[in-house]
Amino acid sequence: MNAESAPLPVPASVLFLRMRGWAESLPSEQSRRRTELAATVRTALAAWSEDRRVVLEAADGLAVVGEGDPAQALQAARLAALSTTDGDVGIGLHHGPVRASGDTVTQVRVQGDGIATAAALAGFHGPQTVLMSQSFREALAARSPRQAETLRPAGEMVDERLRSHTLFVFDPVPARRRAVRRALAGVLGMMLLLAAGLAARQMRERYEEAHRPAILVLDIKPTGEVFVDGDAKGTAPPLVRLSVPPGTHIIEVRNGKLPPLITEVQLQPGEQMELKHVFVPPPPPVARKPKPQPPRKLTPAEKLEHAISKYKFW
Repeated sequence: MNAESAPLPVPASVLFLRMRGWAESLPSEQSRRRTELAATVRTALAAWSEDRRVVLEAADGLAVVGEGDPAQALQAARLAALSTTDGDVGIGLHHGPVRASGDTVTQVRVQGDGIATAAALAGFHGPQTVLMSQSFREALAARSPRQAETLRPAGEMVDERLRSHTLFVFDPVPARRRAVRRALAGVLGMMLLLAAGLAARQMRERYEEAHRPAILVLDIKPTGEVFVDGDAKGTAPPLVRLSVPPGTHIIEVRNGKLPPLITEVQLQPGEQMELKHVFVPPPPPVARKPKPQPPRKLTPAEKLEHAISKYKFW
């Protein structure tokens, strides 16, 4: 932020870190505290975009003035409160008008009611390290409503101009509740995913179990062509095992002109059934002996011829 780009005046979030009891400290102690405060500010500014804020030096502390989302200023204040080693550092947050003056960046001066109010908040003695004004909470609620829910009222303060300010502090309970809700939602979502995965797995296993093929173990002698529901499956042997979908099937085994084996089977998923059959060839035909014919009666001429033939050798 510089004097050329920033409109005058401009509403800004002001973070003021004030070393209480600064005037009463010895010079060596003042030097040590200022060094520690500078390190604290460097840590806090990690959450605040560099192009949206400027650091100002005050007699008893440091102020950070920035435009944009007040949530960045709140996060910077929390980081400062966690990292400071000086128990007498007060942190104030205010959102109000500031005015920049100067011709160059090195000469720019930022002043205004926003800085004065933040300095008064940081100088307020109380049990809380970080104090915020109502103006800051309203600006935060406009940009980050959930962040504003973590702030709770903490009394009132009258500044040097006798103006009353409602004070707010960070209350971790709503944040913890949201974190717990997010964690529970995450656990619930994970459980739902696991349950859905388990249900899908069980459904897949049930489907696979219901459609697991049955096995026909074939013992056909001497050989036979195997048909399942009219479809040829091969010759047994060498076919000895045949996968068949579960259910009712017509099994037919053929061997030439021999009577075929035809049977109906009811197979369960994964069931193994043995099918045995021996094709017995028909017995060979029995040769029949011809019937003896009764002797034929000779005619008188044949009888005479037969009698004469007996005496031919004479």
